[in-house]
Amino acid sequence: MTTVDQILFGWAERDHEGNAGVRPVAHSGLRTIDRWAKRLQYVWATQDGQGEQPEDTASLVHLVFDDEAAVLRKLPSLGPDGRGGATLTHVLVGDPRAIDARLALGLHDWPGWRDSEPDGTGTGLARLALGDLEEAARPGLAALRDRVAEVPAEQLATLVAHVLAEPGEEFSVITRPQLALPTMTALLDIAGPVSGRPWTFASRESTDKGNHQPRVVFLAARPPQSMYINQRRRVDLAEAPPDTDTARFAAQLVELYREAGHAALERIRPRHPLHSAADAESWRRSVPIVDGRIAEPRVRLDVFLDDDLLDRAAARGALLSERARFVGELRKQSEQWLTAALRRWHRLERRAARHPELRDLLMAEAVEACLAELAPDGVVEATRDAEPEPAVVAGVFGRQVPPGGLDLARAGHRRRLIVALALRMPADALDHADLLAASPAEELLDLVERYAGHHPRAMHLVLCHLGDAGQSPAVARLWYERGLLLDPVDRIAGDDRVTEVDCFRHLLLAAYGPRLDRAAADDLVQRAGVRAPLGLYAAALELAADGTAEQPVRYELSQQFLRAEGYAGPGAGSAYGPRPGGPVLGRPGTRPATASSRTGSHQPYQGSSQPSPSATRPASGHTEWAEPAVPGASPPPGSAAGPGTAHHSHGVDPDPGHWETPAVSHRPSWSARDPHDDDGPQAPSADRPGRFEGLGQLDGVSVFFVTALVLVMLCAVGYVLLTSMP
Repeated sequence: MTTVDQILFGWAERDHEGNAGVRPVAHSGLRTIDRWAKRLQYVWATQDGQGEQPEDTASLVHLVFDDEAAVLRKLPSLGPDGRGGATLTHVLVGDPRAIDARLALGLHDWPGWRDSEPDGTGTGLARLALGDLEEAARPGLAALRDRVAEVPAEQLATLVAHVLAEPGEEFSVITRPQLALPTMTALLDIAGPVSGRPWTFASRESTDKGNHQPRVVFLAARPPQSMYINQRRRVDLAEAPPDTDTARFAAQLVELYREAGHAALERIRPRHPLHSAADAESWRRSVPIVDGRIAEPRVRLDVFLDDDLLDRAAARGALLSERARFVGELRKQSEQWLTAALRRWHRLERRAARHPELRDLLMAEAVEACLAELAPDGVVEATRDAEPEPAVVAGVFGRQVPPGGLDLARAGHRRRLIVALALRMPADALDHADLLAASPAEELLDLVERYAGHHPRAMHLVLCHLGDAGQSPAVARLWYERGLLLDPVDRIAGDDRVTEVDCFRHLLLAAYGPRLDRAAADDLVQRAGVRAPLGLYAAALELAADGTAEQPVRYELSQQFLRAEGYAGPGAGSAYGPRPGGPVLGRPGTRPATASSRTGSHQPYQGSSQPSPSATRPASGHTEWAEPAVPGASPPPGSAAGPGTAHHSHGVDPDPGHWETPAVSHRPSWSARDPHDDDGPQAPSADRPGRFEGLGQLDGVSVFFVTALVLVMLCAVGYVLLTSMP
């Protein structure tokens, strides 16, 4: 915590060196006390107002040095002999960046000022907390702003006109002491920062001579002439300035300040401090004047829709000061207003290049509006077309995620995620622990199934969250109901085999846990069968608990290889026969090709009509699994033509109003498995005879050999007959 030191200067008796007079009599342990004693030797004494009430005669002084600043309250007092000329000065010392002119003005009525020298019976001086002083100064500064009405407008305009004409000079202002602090407050609020030293002041002095005087010294009367060369500009507020453009502009500023307060001046003040009269003239030209008065001091939100207003606000440097006010207001505008503004502030527009800070602000506010639960679809579309920065979308999305994570079972949470992804939020924004911890597994699987084609990287991370959530007995059933998500995983992985294996690994983790036992492996092979890509079986081998769990997986892999090469007949494991012209090993739905030729899209099998493993939900509410169909047989009544019809192709991102429409419009419903069916090999169909049907029929090679054998035998018989005749 930043602290502020205290020093109390008062009358002291003669010390060991023989010096007597005003010097430090108490302090809070300040190490630089000697340096401050030398700095303040010229600002201790004041004789003005001797004998009046303390609150009327005290002088408030603000000084800034290179490394320290101070606020002094000087109170005239009597010396030990009853003579005047002594001063009780209470000093607060601290960081110059914290103790500025406004803090000093606000402390004018601080109750902690000392009105008497310590007598040894009270407590000493201690360090003060800067935050406590700032809290105490706020009502004091507000009271001085209210008292500005006591200062005649023409006198205040005179001082402002002199400051605008010579912003870098130092001033001695001649006015009534009671008006010094309200006048200084108004000057700070109207002129703002100027070049040179920071604003410092002394509210009640009898002279403006000496070293390191404040920038503005208030005098009750003009000092007598002396040989001292004074470079300060003395301004008598009772004397009107010449009638110039600067003087008229000063009067207009004072009029606006008295009517609208200090906030109105902050809205029209230049962003850079005034350095010269030319800067003041440029400021005058940038302010709109209507009928001799300053008009439209507040920058309106219409600057986003009107280039003329935008140029005028930029000319007077008011855009940056208004940004804080725009935050929270832009997102509340109507759908029509936001849509029109977003279309005008596309990143390729010229105004967006000239004022990138306004575009960034508009984009951030628009994203906030889009991620609200009741955001209009038109605003979402316009924001997406305006192309906000992905980092901005990720930042807004992260701030709107509840502490417990998103629950995709809630429509508002689900929409928020989909809208953020539609606004091109980086998928890595989902790579945070517990982001989807509150979402049921069914919702995660459904999300992947619907949006794998639109946001593959994001859906990969959703599967990672599903696997990290741990094993759930319901996940296996839900996974099989969705056909093992073969098509969604293929769209997610594309040509990346590592991603494919990782997706199936997390699905297996969620369904069976980190160790795949023999029963789970048998179930997986039975339900996946020949349709399963190699990535699924590769992930299963990684998670296999032991050799017995690996056995059915390896057997199915060998069967796939033999069937792909045309060497294997009907297998007992998955009840699939040879498929001439079928897909490449482990790649369902593609023409025969090399293993690396993946297009990411699935076509129906050529020469096979077996459906994908799927479930039907009877009226009783129980889910029964379908038996794989016999090759070449007709599908059961009510079933689809084949597995290639189980998923529709995915196009571009859906409209915001239809983001909740499933990308897969329907699934084929397969007949329930008959519990009395035999699990062994199926009997051959009538239209394709079996291997041993039609005994006695010979092929061409056998006929050739039989014919040759008969000819040889006939030749042998003829030879015997010829040789045996006499």
